[in-house]
Amino acid sequence: MFYGIKVAILLYIVMKYFVVKSLSKMVFVGIFMLMSFTVDQTEKIEFSCVKTHKATNTCHFNFTVDGVKYRYIDMGCKYNRNVQEVLKKVKDGSLALAKDWIIDCPKPRDKKERDFDN
Repeated sequence: MFYGIKVAILLYIVMKYFVVKSLSKMVFVGIFMLMSFTVDQTEKIEFSCVKTHKATNTCHFNFTVDGVKYRYIDMGCKYNRNVQEVLKKVKDGSLALAKDWIIDCPKPRDKKERDFDN
């Protein structure tokens, strides 16, 4: 918040020495003040699924963060399907997530579909 005010004051002082109409001064100061503020957005992190690829010995953890699909690929399956530990590290920001899923999560089937398959 204070950073935006400092930028606005600095901008006003610089524009004071140039010949600019007062309306445009206010517009420029307003634009720079709005650009300098940050929005405190809480992320909604949801775990979707984990798939193990045995041929390459990797575990694919799929997440959705604010509705966008992200993945974490665990080489060697160190976490061994320990979802809570991975989710904690994702929330802390210590794991690097890649965008989009490589291996999609299977859609849950209804009970009627499972009974029909048998």
